[in-house]
Amino acid sequence: MHSCGSYFGHVPKEITLIRTICNLLSLLLILLSITPAFAVSHNQQANTELKPAMLIRSGTDQGNKYAIVVEKNTQSLFLYEYNGKMYKEIDKFKCSTGEAPGAKSVSGDKKTPEGVYFFTKKYQKKDLASIYGIRAFTTDYPNLLDRIIGRNGHSIWMHGTNKPLKGRASNGCVALVNSDIEKLSKYITLNRTPIILVDKISYVAGDSDQKNADSIFKFLLNWNNSLQKGTYHEYLNFYDHKYLPDISWWPEWNKLRKKNQTSDKAFSIEIKISVVSMHKEIYVVLIDQIVRTAELDLPVGTKKFFIIKKGDELKIIGEEYQVLSNMQKPNSENQNNILVATCRKLKTTVGYKQDIKNLINTWVTAWSAKDIKKYSKCYAKNFVSQGGATLQSWVKYKKRLNTKYDFIRVTIDNLIIKKDRNKSKVSFIQTYVSSGHRSVSLKRLELLRERGLWKIYREISENI
Repeated sequence: MHSCGSYFGHVPKEITLIRTICNLLSLLLILLSITPAFAVSHNQQANTELKPAMLIRSGTDQGNKYAIVVEKNTQSLFLYEYNGKMYKEIDKFKCSTGEAPGAKSVSGDKKTPEGVYFFTKKYQKKDLASIYGIRAFTTDYPNLLDRIIGRNGHSIWMHGTNKPLKGRASNGCVALVNSDIEKLSKYITLNRTPIILVDKISYVAGDSDQKNADSIFKFLLNWNNSLQKGTYHEYLNFYDHKYLPDISWWPEWNKLRKKNQTSDKAFSIEIKISVVSMHKEIYVVLIDQIVRTAELDLPVGTKKFFIIKKGDELKIIGEEYQVLSNMQKPNSENQNNILVATCRKLKTTVGYKQDIKNLINTWVTAWSAKDIKKYSKCYAKNFVSQGGATLQSWVKYKKRLNTKYDFIRVTIDNLIIKKDRNKSKVSFIQTYVSSGHRSVSLKRLELLRERGLWKIYREISENI
């Protein structure tokens, strides 16, 4: 052992150098062997699709699929599109927010709010003072959550400007150059498209919120089920104990739902989640609420929830209707029980056949009188004729016929009405007589409800 130690104690310099080179080569080979794995990990990280943490989920309808995020820190506005799986950035604009930093809390503080808001009205150039440029959109600040906390102020808009755009130069609004707000305006649907205002955007992996989105969806389905079938206490269990919703309408609601559920007609309340966003751990969710029977659908409105997560449970800390259906008008009687007010209307809407007969009579009378204005109001906006004409083209065609013939007389016989939820099919024998033409045909009309009224959206004729 000693001699062996003595040998290694006197290693020639050449051998030491060779060994050092070998060790370096071995280390290099080790590094090379792990580099491919490191490169894959790095590429995977680089290729991870990120989205703002505030954007959770949306419907894919045209009115739901877009969202706007304003980052005050960089004075930037981002436009996102929901593709059915996640939000993706599709455009970016420079903007200007309030002169003062921080979140708005009182009127006149020259701060831009922070949170999730929605556009409620739009104005064209002709309706605006020059400081607002060519277009403006109002927001719903202060929303219910702001009012609960005690924030106030008003007139927080997103608008254009006729002056050069300067950062942090507004009184609290979000300003853009005119060409940018014009471009952005086509992506905005009132009371649908969220504008989320933050100081600095935080990003997460695109699919990281799926579990949360699914939990919220299940939570609101259970809330809706308790509304339809649950007890007073089961319903209130979905609300945070610090927030007590107005429940004065429950006794009347309990009577209405029992009466409808025990009748021979199907009755349900259905919800469709439109938008799920988040700000500072508070989820802001829009749902469409519909009262449905075997005969028709009655839209209630679009409801907005503010939801928090406490431990493993979700709780509602605020709710309000973002917009009511055209059948509802807010007043002192029904502003807190819109659902009850809608269900009261079931008594007056069960005679849907008479409503359809009234529509057909109005249509025939207006056609025979060559009253093109009243005639055109009988059609739905998305009407398409048998030949593929839009409503606008169809009305122009009818106007030409009105000037061509001295008189027009239309009569109908054998009227048959068939109902399928919110759609109806009507058939009858039509006799058409004018100063230059006569025909008898089998007419088929397909009707749908538009703003609570029956309208014609398909029309088919067959000569007999």
